[in-house]
Amino acid sequence: MEQLKKAILNLNQTDFVVAGVSALACLGTLAGMPVWALFIGWAWYLAIGANKTAIKEGSVTCVAAAIMALTAVVLTDAFASFLPALSASMLAVFLMILVLMIALKLPYIKHSLVGFNSFSCIFAGYYLGAFPAQSDYLANIVVAFIYITGANILGLFVGWASQQLSGFSFRRREEQGKLEIL
Repeated sequence: MEQLKKAILNLNQTDFVVAGVSALACLGTLAGMPVWALFIGWAWYLAIGANKTAIKEGSVTCVAAAIMALTAVVLTDAFASFLPALSASMLAVFLMILVLMIALKLPYIKHSLVGFNSFSCIFAGYYLGAFPAQSDYLANIVVAFIYITGANILGLFVGWASQQLSGFSFRRREEQGKLEIL
């Protein structure tokens, strides 16, 4: 109980900024955005360096892995014409994860966490319908990519923005009891 009390008493500006930005991110649901994908992108930002390079590298890896995942979706559907559904999915995932493993050896696709998460976000998000469904198959693939991968990449930027907002310093002037922005 003492540790909980200490944790509460040690809340700081960063804690409030992160909580506030998180709450605002939930507004993305109004546009049909899978907000969970945004939070995953935010976690990537923190995990892969928490700097502008993380945004660039994370975005490249995210897009590449998302394309691979959507290719696995298309392959699953193609293989399902002559294989049982589970076998079709397993073969498609095997092939595209093998491609992802090769891609992760390239100098510009460098973050396995981002690669596997992006692949998972697309693969699961597509089958869960975490985007506005379209009547056309190809349009469905494109919209899934835009919504899910877009939310992942937006999360990288939200991570950066929350970091920047946390950098502002609010401090009480002891002598006057007023807040000042440094």
